[in-house]
Amino acid sequence: MLILGHLSDLLLLGATIGLAIYCRRLTLRLQAFNDVDQGLGGTIAALSLQVDELKESIAAATAETDDRAARLEAVNTASDDRIGRMEMLLASLEELEQGLGPSLEEPIAEPPAQVAVPSFRAARAPGFGGATR
Repeated sequence: MLILGHLSDLLLLGATIGLAIYCRRLTLRLQAFNDVDQGLGGTIAALSLQVDELKESIAAATAETDDRAARLEAVNTASDDRIGRMEMLLASLEELEQGLGPSLEEPIAEPPAQVAVPSFRAARAPGFGGATR
């Protein structure tokens, strides 16, 4: 019986040493996970920085979009005002056309005489307008 007792003690000692080695390797692997430079901790830190940069860029894009939307709204308001003015001008032109309709349909008896407009060369000729060179 004494041999079985020693044998069980040796098996228990072997199992304990095996578990100690397993726990040590597990501890090293977990430390590698938490390593800021190379492991999962470094990856998480890098991703966290990227998320912060992405939040900043989203905020900047949102501000730019809001600014552009405000400018577009101002341009739309101005164009609506101009559309109203154009409609009023068209209505007044239609009234003017209705008032002048009969006189526009009459043929013109004699074409108007052409007025002589001095050209650039004639305007720069010496003696034109009393100026001498």
